[in-house]
Parts: sequence; structure tokens; C-alpha cells
Amino acid sequence: MNNQFRKSIPKIIKNKTLPNKSSPNLFTKGKKPANSDPLVIAETISISKDKNKVRKYKVGRFLGKGGFAKCYELICQDNNKIFAAKMIAKNSLKTDRQKQKLVTEIKIHKSCHYPNIVAFEHNFEDSDNVYILLELCQNQTLNEIHVRRKTLTELEVQCYIIQLIKGLQYLHSHRIIHRDLKLGNLFLNDKMELKVGDFGLATKLDYDGEKKKTVCGTPNYIAPEVISRAGHSYAVDIWAIGIIIFTLLVGKPPFETRDVKTTYGKIKAADYSFPENCKISKVAKNLIKKILVVDPKSRPSLKDILLDDFFNQGISIPKLLPTSTLAFKPPSEYINKYIPKKSNSIEESDEDNKINLSNEITNDTEKNIKNKSRKASTKRIPFYINSTFLSKNEIWITKWIDYSSKYGLGYRLNNGYFGVYFNDNSKMLLNPVDKRFIYVERKTSDKQESLFQFFITDYPDFLKNKISLFTQFKKFLEEEINNKKKNKNNLSSAKKKKTDANNTSNNNSITPEGKENSQEQQSNDKINTDFSSIEVKESDFIFVKKWINTKHAIIFRFSNKVIQACFKDKTQLIIHSLNNNLTYINKSHAKFIYSLNNAFESKNYEMVRRLKYVKEVLEHMLNINKEKRKAEEKSKDENTKKENSDNNIDKDKI
Repeated sequence: MNNQFRKSIPKIIKNKTLPNKSSPNLFTKGKKPANSDPLVIAETISISKDKNKVRKYKVGRFLGKGGFAKCYELICQDNNKIFAAKMIAKNSLKTDRQKQKLVTEIKIHKSCHYPNIVAFEHNFEDSDNVYILLELCQNQTLNEIHVRRKTLTELEVQCYIIQLIKGLQYLHSHRIIHRDLKLGNLFLNDKMELKVGDFGLATKLDYDGEKKKTVCGTPNYIAPEVISRAGHSYAVDIWAIGIIIFTLLVGKPPFETRDVKTTYGKIKAADYSFPENCKISKVAKNLIKKILVVDPKSRPSLKDILLDDFFNQGISIPKLLPTSTLAFKPPSEYINKYIPKKSNSIEESDEDNKINLSNEITNDTEKNIKNKSRKASTKRIPFYINSTFLSKNEIWITKWIDYSSKYGLGYRLNNGYFGVYFNDNSKMLLNPVDKRFIYVERKTSDKQESLFQFFITDYPDFLKNKISLFTQFKKFLEEEINNKKKNKNNLSSAKKKKTDANNTSNNNSITPEGKENSQEQQSNDKINTDFSSIEVKESDFIFVKKWINTKHAIIFRFSNKVIQACFKDKTQLIIHSLNNNLTYINKSHAKFIYSLNNAFESKNYEMVRRLKYVKEVLEHMLNINKEKRKAEEKSKDENTKKENSDNNIDKDKI
């Protein structure tokens, strides 16, 4: 056992006492508690050398049993707090090995503090039993749900497995292997949060790369390298994830037979199949196949599992499920909120399910978008195909031009779309395939943000100057893409020359006032007439919602809440809040993907420094916005008071 782990718990004394000063020595005889009522348990707490305090617990309902332990509810009579208590009879622990296993379980579990792990509250003992007090999970375990419902929907499995992986990431980062992951050890609290529990078979590695050879686990969940005694490590927990996914989706474990020997034989050969009548998606089968392989080195990591297509089938995955799912399948309306039904008229290709990491749009992708747009344009004209299609493609900026000193910022997305963020906070986005524009009108204090859609050959008059500016931005971006080796100074002068031609008229058009307002109103009426049957929603497309240029980076926030930070040393960070991960691109253009949950703990210090910088900038922006809103509200209040005061004066005069 390593020194670091020894420091995390009180020292175990020679006669193997539990690490608890308030209790008598473990596995030794002590005095009977003062209250011998079998329904009340007394804990003797040492206050000083000659003074003790007795804390009493009332025994509640029986929760279950396993191994040497029985589990009951215990209600502390001091504060009525309810715990789940494992009671281990001392006379059942006959060997030193059994006693040491209990000591190890307490040490490991007591050292774990994480939301997806059952909280270790307290431990004590009396002359007969050892008591381990744990967080009470009111909704029992996934095994009870499995017994009640047999199978779960893929959305439910995604939700539970993400929480399980988060718990495992914590354990593995502390060199702890659980070794007994199964439905019965995955608990649910009253909020439906999943908690990993029962550390009776858990072990802690002394160093990374160490292999354990103890044969332990539950037959249906045990990994092949454990059975063969080849030495095992974290990959046994990965294997268990595959078994759990299969069991929840199919209704029974993949290697289950009537005979343990036969089960072990099937496990060692990875001999399993999916029932023909089982409705399970292709991506779910593929993930299970990736995990349930005999060679532990070939199994995906926890990070790889989270990035698998199985977890990227829809818009998002709920953090927690409703309590009704304990007994019933969630209604289709609930599932469709997260995984919308696919359109009958548009078949999704396998390419659409993959995250596109290239900076340039391919001809096949362009053709695919074009064909889908034609099919979808019969009634409604969505800017992209639909929200499901969007969620399966990562969108970010590949090129941009900052000309905000006069007009705004132009950019090109990796899917071939062009956009401009004008200085008056209005936005424009162009689909280069079918030449369609989206114009996002600026939001004012008395006017909500409005969205309009039109074709490049037929647009309202009030947008004439902005279309002209947009064309110039697009041309500059295309020149830069097609002529990467072109001299930057020549390019800058060309930009200035082309843009200055429209300088005076364009400046006025960005903030129209006076007579132009009536022209704008007429044009708005024209849009409403021409496109009255077309529904335009912000969620149908992706554009730059906000941006800021700092000393070290330019940071973009997209309408789908993705953050992209382009640093001046050519590195980039792309933060995907919906997928709960981030992409880091280093100076050599190599890409690395991290989970947001533990990104700050990464050993890639270059990435961590940049992530901290982006966080600080965003927090600063939020604080500024809050102060701005407070000032606006204060100004409104003062104006209201002034108006009321003026009204009172007028009344007095009357």
C-alpha cells in the first residue's frame, strides 16, 4: 500500500482496529452497550480519557444483504438523520484475510468524495458488529429497475452510463479499481442521481501499470483477464460497462448460462450474440462490440466511450431522469425532446453521424447538403436540414477578418458557410450551396431580435448596402483561402481599397435613421408577404452570437453555445457544452479531445493554461454584462420615478 494512500486515512493499529477513535477495537471483545434493545444501536464516543458519550440509532427497514453484511436503515436519534448501514457480524469474519478485506473496504470508500459515488458517512463498532454508515439512496439500485422493466430505452442507458463513467473517472484518477460493477451496486438517490457503491472488492494500485491477480467479482460481470489470472487493471471496470449496457438494453447479461463454468468459458472467448427480436440500434451494438473484447488493451478508454456515436444520437442527453422511469418507460414525447424522430423524406447517412474534424468542406458533404436542401424545401425552408442534423456536426470558424474599426467581422465556417457580424450587432449568414441568406436584425431596448430569410437574387432594399459589404467580406475570405502564400500587406491594401469605395453610404446604412426607417418598414412588410409561409428559427442554423478580441486571443460564442478561442500563437480551444467536451488544437495542428469534467486536471499544461484564460475572460464579460444590466435597470427606475414626480407636479398645478 503506497504512502500517499496511507496519509488519507487514520493509521490502523496493530490489532486491526477500525480507523475510528470513537469506537472500541475492531475484532476484539468489548462491553455490551448500555441499551440492549435490539431495535436500538448505541455508539460509544470517547470525549476524554474518563468520559464517554453514547449516541443512539434506531434500526429501520431492512434494505438487503450481500457477502457478510446485512443492510438496514439507521435513524440517528440526535438529529433524525437517516443512513444506510452495513452491519457485519464480527463472528462471521473468521480469518485474517476476511478482516483485512473489511479494513481495506473502509479505507478506500472513506477516501472517496465525488457526486457519483455513494458517500461514506461514518463507521463504528460494538462488541458484536461493525457498522458502516453510508448515504441513503432512496430509489434503490438499477437492478430493481431491471427486474421491474426488463429493458430500458437507449436514452435512459445513455444518462446512467454517463454518470457511471464520471464516477469511474474519479476512481481511476485515484488509482482505485472497483472490480464489482453490476446493476446491484449502482444506486439511485431521491434526485435520480446514479451513485457507485459497495467497495467490498475494490483495490488501490500502488503505481500506474501495476497488475492485480486476485480472482474476484460477480460471474456474469467478471472480465476474461480476471478468470485467466493474467493480471488485471482498470480495464475490468470498462468490461463491466459493456455488460451493463448490454443487460439494460437486451434484458439479460450477454454470457449468462445455468452453469458458472460455462459462463466463464463464454467470457474467455467473448462468445455472445444479440437476440434477433431485440430492437437495439447499430451504434449501441457497435459500442458493446468495442468494449467486450478479450484483450484489455484493445478496449476503449472511458474518454473514448463518452465520445462514441452512441452518446451523440440526438440533441442532448438529460442529466437526470424523471422518477416515473423507475417503473415505466418514458413517454415518446419525452424521448423526442432529446432524440427527435428522423424525417421520412430525409435519410441520414453514416457520414452525418460523425464529428467532422476537417477544416474544409468536402465535395461529398456539399453535395449531400445540396440534395437534402432540395428535398426539404417543398414547404418550409430550413437554413440547415434540421436540428438533429446540426447536432452531429461540429461547427467552428476556419477563417476570419476583423474589420470592426469600420464595418464588422467576417468569417467562414468549416462547413462552407460565410457570416458577418456587423458593428450594429446585426448578423448575416450565407449558405453558399443554394445562395440563401439569413439576416438577424439587431436587438434594441424596445425591439426583440428578428430573423429574416431571403435569396441572394431577391433581397429587400434596406439590406442593399449590407449585402454589398457582405460580398466584399466573402471575397476577401475566399482570396485568403485560395491564396495562402499571398503577401499579407498586399491583401490588407486590397481589402481597404475595395471597402473604401462604399465607405460613406455603407456607414449610414448600418445605423439607419430618419427617412430610411420608413423604407426599412416597407421592406419588412415585403419580407413578411414573400415569406409568410416560411418558419425561421434561430435553432435551425449556427452563427456568431458574440465575439471579443483580447490581448492573447479572439474568442467567439456561437448561437449553439459553442465557444471557440483562437490564440495568437496559432493554438485553438473549442468548447462544446452540449457534448460536455473540448477540442484542443496545438501549434502543430494536432487535435486532442478532453472531457470538460476533468479538463483542468489534465497534464497537458498548455491546454489547461489556455482554458483558464478563456474562463477568466468569459467570467469578466459576464460581470460586465451584469453591471450593465444593473445600470440599465437603475436608470429605468430613476426615469420612472422622475415621470411619476412630474405627473404629481402637473396634478398639483391643475
